[in-house]
Amino acid sequence: MELLVEGRQWLKEGEPPQAVLQEVNEQLQAASSDPAKAAWKLLGAEANLAAGDAEKAVPMASEALVLFKKLGNHQAEMDATSALVSALMSKDPGAAADVASAAAGVCRDSGDVEGEASMLLYKAKASLASMEDPYAAAEAAIASCLLYRQVGNTTGDAAALEAVARAHLLYDPEQSLKAAKEALAAGSAGDVTALPGIEQLVAAAKVQVATAQNAEQAKYLSCRGQSGAAYKWPKVPQLRGPPAQDVFALQQEPSPQLAMELKESHGGISAGAKDKAAISYSRKAFKWTKGNHKTDEAWFRQELTYLPPPTE
Repeated sequence: MELLVEGRQWLKEGEPPQAVLQEVNEQLQAASSDPAKAAWKLLGAEANLAAGDAEKAVPMASEALVLFKKLGNHQAEMDATSALVSALMSKDPGAAADVASAAAGVCRDSGDVEGEASMLLYKAKASLASMEDPYAAAEAAIASCLLYRQVGNTTGDAAALEAVARAHLLYDPEQSLKAAKEALAAGSAGDVTALPGIEQLVAAAKVQVATAQNAEQAKYLSCRGQSGAAYKWPKVPQLRGPPAQDVFALQQEPSPQLAMELKESHGGISAGAKDKAAISYSRKAFKWTKGNHKTDEAWFRQELTYLPPPTE
């Protein structure tokens, strides 16, 4: 394992992955023991991942995993599984989730709590990458978070909470915002390198919450019907039908027929009354109204007409 630690230190210090791969190929040809071959193959898989070549990393990680299983080295086996899952993440996320789930069961049987938490976190990330079941990803991430808290790993706790927030981002943005804030607090106390990604997740959750609130408000506004009170039409007698009689159009009797019936009931109608007109259809002249007014010829009472501009 000293070879593996030394090779990882090369990558961590900024050594180009191609140079590490060249060294791995040379050492594999000279290696004779299975532990050395497994260590160099695992280092080669991690170097391929650092170079962005996941297709070449998959076979090397698989071979290293088989050798470490054969040797019975549990910690190295989990490292090889992590490399294999990371390599499969972009190529086949479903297979990566299955490998991580199987590895989590192995860790559970062996009593490795931190290894189980790591594999559950890989399972959650693979489930998110597959974009099939975000609830399964959230369940695995929450279980990983609880296990990391059990062993007191704040860095793993922040990573698991970040996965929980990503799983809830689309379907439950408020819960996602809560988990992202908890991840931000946990990351501040642990590994600060993950804080920029968590802060971006917090901003995304806030935007998603605001979008959901605006959509909910728009739904209520569009579905609640007429917002104001219904318009009440004024109660005018005989709004439809024949117009009502104008009381000012009658001088004496409201109706000639009614006046005729009243006079007949009182002893008949005189000859002069028959010849006299019963109704005069003219408005009653009031003392305060006159036929004309001094402002009739004023400019503001004239009809306005549009005069086009003069053309040359």
